[in-house]
Order: sequence, then structure tokens, then C-alpha cells
Amino acid sequence: MAVEGTLDLFKLPEILQLIAQQKKTGILTVQGQQDIIAVTFLNGEVVAADALNQTVEEGLAQVLVGEKLISAADFTRAAAEHETAGGRLLDHLVEHGYIPRGDLLRGLRLQTFRLLEQLLRWDKGDFKFYSGDEVPFEDGFHPIAVDELLYQVAEGAGSAAPRPVPAPPRRSEETVRPKPAEPLPAASPSPRPALRVVRREGEPPVGAVRSVPGHAAEGEPTGPFRQMKIERPAEPLRPLLPKLLAAGLGLLLAAVLVSRPEALMLPFPWQSRERADLAQDQRASLYLKIDRAAKTYFLLEGHFPAHLGDLEKAGLLAGGDLRDPQGHAFRYVVTEESYLLQPLEGDTPIPGTEMSEAITGNFFLDPEFLTVPTESTAAPLVLLD
Repeated sequence: MAVEGTLDLFKLPEILQLIAQQKKTGILTVQGQQDIIAVTFLNGEVVAADALNQTVEEGLAQVLVGEKLISAADFTRAAAEHETAGGRLLDHLVEHGYIPRGDLLRGLRLQTFRLLEQLLRWDKGDFKFYSGDEVPFEDGFHPIAVDELLYQVAEGAGSAAPRPVPAPPRRSEETVRPKPAEPLPAASPSPRPALRVVRREGEPPVGAVRSVPGHAAEGEPTGPFRQMKIERPAEPLRPLLPKLLAAGLGLLLAAVLVSRPEALMLPFPWQSRERADLAQDQRASLYLKIDRAAKTYFLLEGHFPAHLGDLEKAGLLAGGDLRDPQGHAFRYVVTEESYLLQPLEGDTPIPGTEMSEAITGNFFLDPEFLTVPTESTAAPLVLLD
């Protein structure tokens, strides 16, 4: 049985609490604008989470290295060994002594929790819950209770769920006696509350008379109900020139900062290596953004886009994402199951900057995950009583 809807009508905390209260077992998929996240429940508790644009191994690598449970060099070496030996990377890490299984499970739980925190920030999208009797999850994984999740997210961000109101502190060493009630002031004849008059610095107090020739005559009413006009001499143009020059210089610096930030942050000639590293980091971030958009397009259309501009037409990328951070156009080559991306300097590809991605090994896109083994042709075993 499947239950579906939109996040405009049902908020994610309400959906998670409903699944937890009914102790449901199944998988909740939530499709947002840039990603799709699947959450696995066992008896109303979260036991796994996976995203379309990031595999479990990629997210787990960030957590394990970030929490210093394993070094980046050891994880890279283990991943290379795993590609040769086959099997699961999680088992390879434990069996070859890279990390104790307890630390691995703790990192996997933290990675799942962070993915759920990201999901709780969504306010747009579609959800669908598939209930079932059995779901896959890592053996030994400590389930995440929905109440625990919402409470910790509320403590950390204050946006996913209401923050609980703490109880007032109790004093055990001294007796707190209530202060005697102060007498109320005598009732004034008018029920209207007192008003606080606030005036700007340099202005006369309310009710004062401004001496303006031709506008205030004796015997005329004064105070805030009289509108007065103050004639001021026109400012000469010369004092405005420094302000205009400063504003123009600020706009020029802002334009340079947006188009070439490394020119301001790393302006010296001996910082060429740092500028190259910054450009590489910016390009890697852009590649990740394009890959997420392309895989989302593949999930919706069944194939990669024929042209990179199709991602902009579909609303998955902005126009500025179709060029690299240095302003170079991209060479885009697509096949049935993969694509190649490389910046061009003129008509010549820039060496060492290419990026290729495929759907192989992706849970949501690779059709090999959906293959079902054929039934056995062997003769059935008959038991005689």
C-alpha cells in the first residue's frame, strides 16, 4: 500500500510523526527540486536514508574523515582495494582493519541523521510512502527515533520543529519567597495609556514654533498640526564629486569580486598556485551542481539532456552555470548512459579539466538494480510423510 501527497498540504515533521505513531515499516521517498531522498522505517523508527545525488559511501566518507574516524588517505586506499576485490565497501573497511565496526556504525548513523536534517529543511516537493513487512538496513544500526530527530534538529536549528520550553530551575539551598505585590497606581481619570514622544536629534520639541520667514505669523496655530516649509540653499556640485567617485569605485570592485574573486583575494604574482587551487575548487563545485541537475533530468525524462542548455530550460540550472568560473564555454558530449563535460578555450579543450559521469552503480538510475533473477529450472524437492 502506498500513501502520497505534497509538502504544501502536509509538512515533513507531521508525516514523520504519523509514521512513528503508527509504527509503520516501509520506505518514504521525498522528491524535491534538486534531489530525491529515500528514508527507511522499521516499526516507526529510521534505520536508513539514501539520496539520488549522493551514494551512501560518498556521504559516509565525508562523515568518517570529518569526524577523524579514518584518514582521507586510508579511505581512498580502501576504496581502490574495494574496486578490485568487489563486495561492499563497508565490509571491506571493517574486515581489513581500517575502522572498527562500532565506529563505522556510529558514522553511518551520523550520516543518516545529517541527511534527515537536510530533508527537514524542504518545504516544497512530493512524498510517497510504500509500506511493507521487511526493509533493508545495516545490521547493528541503532535506529533513530522520530522524536529524538525532531528534538535535536529543533535544538540545533530551531526551524524543523518547535523548540521545547525548558522548565524553570529549581533552587534547593534557599527558599524563594514571593515578593509582596506592589500597590497599583491610582486610577487616572482617562483610560488612555501614556504616550512616549520621540523626536529626532536637531528637531524642535512638539509644540515649539520654528522661525521661518513668511510661514509663521503671530497669532497662527503652532505645534505638530501646522506644516511648515523650510527653504534650504542648494548644495554645490563640487562636494558631491568625491561621493560619486567613491560609489563608482565601489560598484567596480563589486563587479570584479563577482566575476573574478581570485583577482582581489589573491592579487600577487607569487600566488598563482593558490589562484589555480581556488579555480579548481570552484570548478569542482560547479561540476557537482551540473551532475545533480543532469541526473535529476535523467530521472524525469529517462535520458541525459541532448544539450547543456536543456537543463536551464527545465529550471534545473541558472544561465551562469553553463560556463566555468573563468567564463569558458563547456564541451558537452552525451551517450545513452553517460556524459562528458570539459571547458573550452576558444575551440580547444583545456587539458586536465574534463569530468565524466555515468548512471552505473546509481540506485535510482541504473536499471541493473531492478533485474530479478530467473526462476530455477531444477526439479522441486518433494517431501513424503
